[in-house]
Amino acid sequence: MNARGLSNVRTAQLEGERDPWSAARRRRSLQAGVLALGCGAVLSLGCGSDSGGGHLGDAGLFGGSGGDAGSGASGGNGASSGSGASGGDGASGGDAGSGAGGSGATGASGGNGASGGSGGAPQNLTDRIEVSTVGVGQGVAGGVSNWRIWGRGSLHVAPVFTVPRGDCSTLVCYTAQGGGARLVEVSHEGARVSEQELHASRVCRGLAAAPDGSYAALLWDSSAQRIYVHRYGAAGAALSPITELTNSDNKPTDFGIGESRLEYGNGRYGAYYHVHSNDGHEGDTLKWVDAATGAESTGWGWGCSHSMSNLLRYNPAGQQFMPACVTDCYPGTNGSFATNSQGGIYLNHRTSKVMDVNAGCNGSVAGELGGAALAPAGFKLVFNAHQAPLTLGQQSYDRTTMNQDIGFASIGGSLESSPVVWLTSTPGVDEADATIARWQPSGGAAEEYLVGYAVPGSPYTYWLGRVSPNGEWLAPAEDVSHVVGWGRRDDPFRTDKNGDVVWSWFSGPGSTELHQARVKTGASCTP
Repeated sequence: MNARGLSNVRTAQLEGERDPWSAARRRRSLQAGVLALGCGAVLSLGCGSDSGGGHLGDAGLFGGSGGDAGSGASGGNGASSGSGASGGDGASGGDAGSGAGGSGATGASGGNGASGGSGGAPQNLTDRIEVSTVGVGQGVAGGVSNWRIWGRGSLHVAPVFTVPRGDCSTLVCYTAQGGGARLVEVSHEGARVSEQELHASRVCRGLAAAPDGSYAALLWDSSAQRIYVHRYGAAGAALSPITELTNSDNKPTDFGIGESRLEYGNGRYGAYYHVHSNDGHEGDTLKWVDAATGAESTGWGWGCSHSMSNLLRYNPAGQQFMPACVTDCYPGTNGSFATNSQGGIYLNHRTSKVMDVNAGCNGSVAGELGGAALAPAGFKLVFNAHQAPLTLGQQSYDRTTMNQDIGFASIGGSLESSPVVWLTSTPGVDEADATIARWQPSGGAAEEYLVGYAVPGSPYTYWLGRVSPNGEWLAPAEDVSHVVGWGRRDDPFRTDKNGDVVWSWFSGPGSTELHQARVKTGASCTP
């Protein structure tokens, strides 16, 4: 089990009355200055209806049991269960159902790995962290209630998307509390370069940038239930046309279920997001937009169902996109929802499976995606799920034996998954909000990754550590709550041009202070 003595430096909760990172930043002399700007009016962002999958009340982060499934999600033949029993040191679970547990795990216990790794990597990661804070023009919108682990829970703050650019700056897209999508450019040194309103009423649901500095934002019209890709040149000029993404039999009605992602690769933008079908079911769609012309094409119109959490990354080394989803039903389920329902983590709709998870075909699911990093060949994926073997049916989840641990999987160039390695094995503790990025300290030659995860509670704590390409801890995970935080299930970590890992967050709804963390490699960044 990880050592989790709560830091006595942290004197305020994430959701408390003041910013818990301010004092730490002052002590570390890392603050880049705050520009005080006004807040907009409050916008109520509802999570919409949950048609087709049954409706549940909000039951907290790891909430209550699901309602009736209704007629169930459409489409998808059942996939075979993953091979191998769950591994590691996690708590033992109930009897396995007709499917085996998730992919066999090697079960590395988080936080107990021997130190090592790349060159001059520090024993204490906080020595490499720099945090800057910039003022923004509008307070950030609150997060909606979304399906999380076997129930609903708040995402606290609307999604914040961070994308490094080739000139060593970063772009950050957020949704204002008063309405509208806004874009902030932050310099490599942590100063605000510019801020612009991308649209007065649409919601920011994704951001991606091309190597030449051009970029695009995925913007959602919540009232009209329509979604668009807005493209921009390297200097920020809007490009025509704005591309609406459409399917004849579904549309993006709300984001109280599932997610949305935008990624650039090989001359096109990929948009992967939740949709609600005309006959009342929940799924996802994968769309392509030509970066030069704005022309739309479709990867698939209906994918994982119900699509509970999503990721989309692109690796230029193999010219490969990796869409990933957690489903609570299809593919995977055969027969009665009440007795045979199951979920899983799938890649490229149904191309391959990472592992099975308990699920109810009604919104209840026992796993959620965290983040994905680019590897020399393929990807590294982190998520939270249960190590105990899969059991079937809508009443299958046992909180006493199926606590949430952080899993790690290596994804090959053909999107095949390795067995799962468990980075944490902590009975009674439910980790969440995992994230990962490639990190290469200056002077080091070995491949390694930064992995972060959160321990929900009061206070919400954040943990950061270094892992090998095989998912072994190179040094114990550190409680970094007094220095940094990050968003809930928003895949925040990104690798900058010089190898630094960078991400952005707000401390709470309505905040006009945008924090950006940078884990330094020691290498300079040259545009």
